[in-house]
Order: sequence, then structure tokens, then C-alpha cells
Amino acid sequence: MKINAKKMKLDLMLGALGALLMVVGDLALSIIHSDKSDRGLYVREAYMIGSYQLWRPVLLFATGLVGMFFYSFGIKAMLDQIDPKCRKLRAVMKYGGLAYICTGAALHFFIGTLSYWMTVFSAEFGRETAVRLVDDYYSRFMPAASIAYPFIALLLLGSFISIVSNRTILPRKMLLFNILPWQLILVLVPDIHQMISPNITTMDYVMSQSSGNLAAVIMFVSQFIWLTRNEKKLEQ
Repeated sequence: MKINAKKMKLDLMLGALGALLMVVGDLALSIIHSDKSDRGLYVREAYMIGSYQLWRPVLLFATGLVGMFFYSFGIKAMLDQIDPKCRKLRAVMKYGGLAYICTGAALHFFIGTLSYWMTVFSAEFGRETAVRLVDDYYSRFMPAASIAYPFIALLLLGSFISIVSNRTILPRKMLLFNILPWQLILVLVPDIHQMISPNITTMDYVMSQSSGNLAAVIMFVSQFIWLTRNEKKLEQ
């Protein structure tokens, strides 16, 4: 399978940049002091005592919008790696990727607004009212925001299956750097830690909330390195 390696390398680096910008937004949300009373996405002590700076969700929103634009180039590279004969698999990746690009930034922003409203409502109305209001906000909008998740699943599974079934230019050893196993690792490590220790740490939040985007950075960069090493052979 002959490819334009230079173009694919550029797409992979732009995709890595986009995923990295998304990680910056994730870190703006998660790098705050943890407390034993913290639970879930938004019931966090730092929000309720007002120590969470409100420029952070703005940064999350901005990096999410720009990040998803550049992320789309990485998705294009994922699609171009698949054998053109595999039309159904390419269609799944194409339309799953398109839908994710359209919904990913909105989901990213929605998660960020939880921190904003919890901080503002706690200052204005007190903790109990803030939790009640944000709980209501979350329960109303999360089902709609969850539209993004099936498309994310299509991308993850499509990318993994294409390598396992040898339908891509990548060798099976690149599964070690695929987005799916790395996302599972980054999600499961905090879960295992919480089973061992009752206290949730800041690092638990960092790993959990940035898992998908950090896994994408790892995948895009590793594929760029592999492509650089095999560029001449692939273009023959």
C-alpha cells in the first residue's frame, strides 16, 4: 500500500498538536488541590471555596475549539492508514471521526461549565444549593452531551481493529501505542488506586480526565516516529 508519507506525517503532527491542546484544557480543569470530600466531576472543594480561577474554563473552551480543528488532521491520518479496499471500515472511521469532530468540542466545553457553575453558585447561594443546581444542570444536559461517546467508541475500536486485522500500513506491534489500550490504562490506574486508598488525589483526576486526549498524543507521536523510520519503504 503506497502512501504520501510526508503528508501523513504532517497530519499526525497536527493531530498530536490538537490532542495536546485538548490535554491543556483537561489540565486546567483537573490540576487543583484535591480534598477527601471530592466526588465525581464537579463536587470538588476547590470549586466550592472559590480557589478555582474562572479563567480556567475559558482556557478549556478555547483550547477545545482550536484543538478539535487540529485533531481532525490526526483522524484523517488514521483513515489514510487503512487499506482503500476496506470500504466498510474506512466508512466507519470516516463518519465516526466526522461526528466526533462536530461533537467533541461541545462535550469538552460542557464538562468545563460544570466547574464554572459550581464555583459561581457556591459563592452566590452556598454549597448545598450549588450542588443541587449543578446536579440538575448535569442530569438535564449530560444525556444530550453523551451523543459524542458512540462516535468516540467507533474511532477507538476502528483504529484498534484495523491494526489487529492487518488492514493498515502499521505493524501489529504498534498496538502498544494505540489510543485504546493507553486510554484504558490511564482510566484504570486511578480506579485501582481508589480501590486501595479511599482518598482521591489530584493525579487521579489528571489521569482520568485527560486519559483520552493524552492517549491520542501518545498514538499520534508514536505513529509519526514509526512513519519517519519507514518512510522510504512505504513510498516505493
